[in-house]
Amino acid sequence: MQRREFVGVLAAGLAPVWRTRPREQLVERWSWAMGQAVHVMLFAGSEQEGLDACAAALAELRRVESRLSLFEDSSDLCELNRHAGRDAMPVDEDLRAILERAAAVRQLTGGAFDVAVEPLMKAWGFGDPRSRSPSAAELAEAREAVATAEVRLHGSVARLPNAHTQLDFGGIGVGYGIDRALTVLRARGIGRAFIDVSGDCAAIGAPPGEPGWLVEIADPGQPGATIAATRLRNAALATSANTVRRHVLNPATGWPADALRQASVVTGDATLADALSTAMLVSGRRFTGVWRAYRV
Repeated sequence: MQRREFVGVLAAGLAPVWRTRPREQLVERWSWAMGQAVHVMLFAGSEQEGLDACAAALAELRRVESRLSLFEDSSDLCELNRHAGRDAMPVDEDLRAILERAAAVRQLTGGAFDVAVEPLMKAWGFGDPRSRSPSAAELAEAREAVATAEVRLHGSVARLPNAHTQLDFGGIGVGYGIDRALTVLRARGIGRAFIDVSGDCAAIGAPPGEPGWLVEIADPGQPGATIAATRLRNAALATSANTVRRHVLNPATGWPADALRQASVVTGDATLADALSTAMLVSGRRFTGVWRAYRV
């Protein structure tokens, strides 16, 4: 689902020094979901309870991916894109929620974040590689499709009036998946957990005896070095970068974002952090709702 390479965030575990309460055990799982590496750490009453909780969190990430990915032809997102310029489409809770959040962030950021960017992604060959950069005419056509896009959401029904509108949740979908996975863990009574999806990460509580889960932010100019460290407690961090593939596009210009090389955002939930890190990379601005921001 996510097209960004999150090279900027490393979760650092301190398990050897944690003092756990009786029957509280650290359980970790490494796996793959949403097209990226996933690391889940949590504390549970037993190893089996922890493994079951990890499995439930991973299953939720994959469920969200199946509904909101552009790479699953049967996903709700692909179906909505096929309805562009046609009739309205009933949407479930996931699609409705992410459309609502995307619209709010688009307004907050003055369009620096826009899920209607898919025509530009296609023009540049992301998802379907091409051998050359888009022509001026191709960029103009794609920019017009983005600028005129409209998403109408009325309750559980959505409509894309413009036939050229195509949505892409690459800058918000992973964050939403993480938030949903944390909801699953809370429902199981897990009070200490950390989920990292290739750099987008979020935490419930903190490890025993610690003020939060330690996260280090990598320096894009020096492999292996860090530029900042923070601790997450009931918070989320997301990083967006244009240092490997220039795959984060500026909706206004149609060109790869160049205001910053890398942007990291800490805020209250992973959905917002994911979207705002993209918007900050595009605009270079810090937005309301960001707890902490790291810009390079």
